[in-house]
Amino acid sequence: METKLVIGGVEVENPVFFAPLAGVSIAAVRRLFRRLGAALTHTEMISSAGLLYAGTKTWRMTECTDGERPLVLQLFTGDADSLCRSAERCLQSRSYAAFSINMACPMPKVHKKGAGSRLLQDPDVAFAMVRELKKFGLPVWPKIRKIVPDGREYRLDTLQFAEGLLAAGADNVTIHGRTPQQRYEGKADKSEVVRAARRFEGRITASGDVYAPRDVAFYLDNGCAAVLCARGAIADPFMVVQSLRVLGYNTRMSDGEPSLEERAEILIGFADDLYRLHGERAALVLLRRFLAGFFRGKAGTAEFKRTLASAKDWDSAYRILCDWRSYFERGFM
Repeated sequence: METKLVIGGVEVENPVFFAPLAGVSIAAVRRLFRRLGAALTHTEMISSAGLLYAGTKTWRMTECTDGERPLVLQLFTGDADSLCRSAERCLQSRSYAAFSINMACPMPKVHKKGAGSRLLQDPDVAFAMVRELKKFGLPVWPKIRKIVPDGREYRLDTLQFAEGLLAAGADNVTIHGRTPQQRYEGKADKSEVVRAARRFEGRITASGDVYAPRDVAFYLDNGCAAVLCARGAIADPFMVVQSLRVLGYNTRMSDGEPSLEERAEILIGFADDLYRLHGERAALVLLRRFLAGFFRGKAGTAEFKRTLASAKDWDSAYRILCDWRSYFERGFM
């Protein structure tokens, strides 16, 4: 399947996207998932205040390298003014496929700033943010959570809130099926996401409990325009490849189960990107985090992971990585 899609005003190869994940969705990780076939990636959730008043560290989070476009810039703040000023600063030297506004993060340090899922309690502010950001000419994709009205803090339900965002000019709304109170616990309410997708045809992206190709297919078969892969893709990066095959898309890998050689080649390329783009500390942390997923279910993975975890510096870790064959001699080839 080669036909291009237009989702939320952005032309993409397929409806499988990589999500914005704090501390994870950095350039090297985005490049990895583009290589695996994800049609679009997001930056980490980036603070508008940090872009306006902080230093180099926050600014570097906005960078985009070759091999990861189309890229969506996700910002978080509690007001339209700082949102627009930070977006304007980014556009002075960067280019993106779309803007995302985080209205979903449930963590207290974000909430107390009036940002993230706190905006679900302030629909007028949230809708104004969309209207003002639209003036820059890029598609706007707010991300929200399931909302259960209580007559006090939450006045609108999920569909009412999504309808207000779309009326304000949003091109696409991503809905995560957990409430703010759940944070990341329990199960995502997929039926709530599907209700919105059927109500607002072609304008809802699904998020929450995407762990296997069947989860991707469920959302798409029930009306969602696209699906975000997040924690499930960290646990098994090749879930993206498998999902695309189930959907009938051509992939950038050979048919069937990826061989150990293919897995190792991609992992080493990922490691090279991590170190080159982000330095030793970030490279060690993320390489250890992703390693088990690359060889999920393969004999030898546990020993490989333990040995890599013992490495004290990048040179040691890289030598262990390049010696991957010795850990899988009796494993799947």
